[in-house]
Amino acid sequence: MSKKVVVIGLGHLGAHVSQMLALRGIADEIVGIDYNKRKEWGEIQDLSDMLPYLGTQTKIRSGNYEDLADADIAVLTACGKICDEDRLQELSGSIAVIDQILPEVQKNHFHGTMIVLTNPCDLIAYYVNQKINADVIGTGTALDSARLRSRVAAALNLAPSDIQGYCIGEHGDSQTILWSQTRAGGVLADNLLTPEQMRQIEQDTISAGCEIALHKGSTEFGIGMAACEIIQAILGDEHRILPCSVDPKGAYGQSGLFTSVPCIISREGAVPLKELDLTSDEMAKFTASCDMLKDMIQKMS
Repeated sequence: MSKKVVVIGLGHLGAHVSQMLALRGIADEIVGIDYNKRKEWGEIQDLSDMLPYLGTQTKIRSGNYEDLADADIAVLTACGKICDEDRLQELSGSIAVIDQILPEVQKNHFHGTMIVLTNPCDLIAYYVNQKINADVIGTGTALDSARLRSRVAAALNLAPSDIQGYCIGEHGDSQTILWSQTRAGGVLADNLLTPEQMRQIEQDTISAGCEIALHKGSTEFGIGMAACEIIQAILGDEHRILPCSVDPKGAYGQSGLFTSVPCIISREGAVPLKELDLTSDEMAKFTASCDMLKDMIQKMS
């Protein structure tokens, strides 16, 4: 069965997601949509020029919202003005953009899975979930968890792929790093790192997005790859465990919001994994993060 992905928004991030999907052969058909049709044409033509060198027969083309009718995945990257200092400040601008897109999603009867990358990711994913009749998953802390693993690996001079660990909660400053679950080859990281190293890694992980945006204007490679991992897990029915933003539906005592927890990701969507054994400090930080998101949801309402 053909695997079709529609990417809504072809800025740096949307273009990189499209490229990664093609390079890795995750999708058979990639359709790009952007309000700026001149840019849309240029990005699609540029992406298409790499196809002769790929080992897969991926089709990349411009499209419109009617393409959502039979799409497996829709990737939402469209946003308002990017704020370097605080993702939460992007909320009103992002909602203004999203409100122009969601009626088209509904009108064209999209029934696949919507992957939300638009920041503030947790709040936008929650907002979209309230507005459309389709599964919604926010990339959430899939990116932050990768940043944590990369920084632990660098401190220990190990391969990032050999580090296991999660950040949960908001994709933002209130996220919670689960040191109790962070391991290198099965060994707890706090047995290998000094307290000073752990504090620095935590600070660098949380501030990474803002620091990158301050230096280059946006983030694109890490989040693009995180999105592709989620998409691949869905289309391949892989039952992979990845942290992403969903309604926990009672896990960790939380519901009625979108926040990141480790999930089993497959064709069925993202289902929260059985609760991890968190420390009291980790649970308190996660609860505080969720409370902040709930407060923002109340203000949105």
